[in-house]
Amino acid sequence: MTNTIRECLETLASLQLVDSSEQLINQHLAGVEQRIAALETELEDFKRKVAEGEQRLEELRKTYRSNEEEIRSIEDRVTRNDEKLRSVKTNKEYQSMLREIDDLKMRKAAIEDQMIAMLEQLEGTEKEVTCHKADLADMQQEIQARQAEIEGEAKTQRAEKERLAGKRESIWLRLDAKMQTVYTRAKQQGRGVAVAAVDNEVCQVCRMNLPPQRFIELMRMDAMQMCPHCQRIIYPKAMIDEDV
Repeated sequence: MTNTIRECLETLASLQLVDSSEQLINQHLAGVEQRIAALETELEDFKRKVAEGEQRLEELRKTYRSNEEEIRSIEDRVTRNDEKLRSVKTNKEYQSMLREIDDLKMRKAAIEDQMIAMLEQLEGTEKEVTCHKADLADMQQEIQARQAEIEGEAKTQRAEKERLAGKRESIWLRLDAKMQTVYTRAKQQGRGVAVAAVDNEVCQVCRMNLPPQRFIELMRMDAMQMCPHCQRIIYPKAMIDEDV
């Protein structure tokens, strides 16, 4: 067994571990803005719901006030017509005035029935709007807390990313120029993963079995080996991972 190959594999495995950790952090950081924006959207949607409820309530109140005004107008007309009844001179005119008064009273009764029904609707809408406003206040606090938590996690992960960058540079400098090139090429071919452990003759990245002879050569660790399927640098998991 050649110590140089083992040491090189340990260095490559350590480098891959750092790169994989950094990749996970990058993926998480890439979603930070979307997560915060999603919370903002959730809050804005609920604000619109509250605003729509307030608008419905105002329209109901406006309609109710309009009905009140119409009833007062009808009452005034009935009063005036009652006064006119005293001065009518013909039976025909008297009967006509009575019909008009009856029509006005029927109209008033119909409006009052509408207002009674509307009172229930007003009460329900007022309760709904009050509840939604309270929920909105709670939601704003909750979303602010969740956003602060997300931003706090992002800050921690950015700090960890900086630490990993320093560690990566230290590991990278332990490789010679040739191995740096091999690692870079394998990383490009392996879609960001250059090094793979082999456990029970199976590449742990592409999940393919190594040919028996390739596995025997790998266990000797007297030369650098590549996975014949995914072209990643491979190493025996049981012999390297514990040290890494």
